[in-house]
Amino acid sequence: MVSAFKSALVDKRQVRYVCEGEGVPAVVVDQGQGLSIERSFGRSSPIGWTKVFQEVQKTTRIIMHDRAGLGSSDPAPGPRTSVEMVQDLRAVLAAAQVPPPYVLVGHSIGGFNVRLFAGRYLDEVAGMVLVDSSHPDQIQNFASVLPPETTDETNSLNLLRRGPDIALSTEAIDFRACAEQVRGIRTIGLKPLVIVSQSPQALGPPNIPPAVWEKMRITWSRMQTDLLELSGLATQVVAIHSGHQIQVEEPALVVGAILDVLRGAQAATPRKH
Repeated sequence: MVSAFKSALVDKRQVRYVCEGEGVPAVVVDQGQGLSIERSFGRSSPIGWTKVFQEVQKTTRIIMHDRAGLGSSDPAPGPRTSVEMVQDLRAVLAAAQVPPPYVLVGHSIGGFNVRLFAGRYLDEVAGMVLVDSSHPDQIQNFASVLPPETTDETNSLNLLRRGPDIALSTEAIDFRACAEQVRGIRTIGLKPLVIVSQSPQALGPPNIPPAVWEKMRITWSRMQTDLLELSGLATQVVAIHSGHQIQVEEPALVVGAILDVLRGAQAATPRKH
């Protein structure tokens, strides 16, 4: 059973969050760009992060929040980067009285945020799950396999070539700035890490020629494998059929990865007597 959403006051802004369950470490989820947790919970039947939340809360404490500009959370001045988003997240954790250690879960751009969180506050991190996480080199790597730019190319190709448009995002996220902020964070040491990646059989974005998508798919797969270098205790799980929204198409895969990291983190934590 999920309680009503609560609000944390962050720099005079209301940030909405939901927190349930008991146990240590607590699981902290940072979702992909444009995905409102509160709206997900408002659906008549649970999907995506709602299903993940309901399963994980049976095992330990879990908290999710809507970043500035998502759901009922107040917007914040842009452009926004991972630095500001991590600051907000830490303020929410303090308001909700959720102490470390944390198992951080980041999807897409949320992968940047939890990576920065771990890089700056590693002592507070028990482990991490990256769900088809963004990669700091993805714009450059995608550009290298895209066809030459034309004046009439599709929005999909333009988006892949330049990255998300700040002006079109309710969150006003500067993707390139976020990428630069996390680029130097190359390790989280021996913290358990699971990389959950989309299926090689996933359908490509609309209006992307199949030959181009095949090159992009291979490039994305290599970048996902590269994320394994972040930890000496890293493993990878590849989805069976999911595209980028693995938490929607195969939520059990995400839940399993979180529980695996929880077990690894709990085994590494000395018991108090």
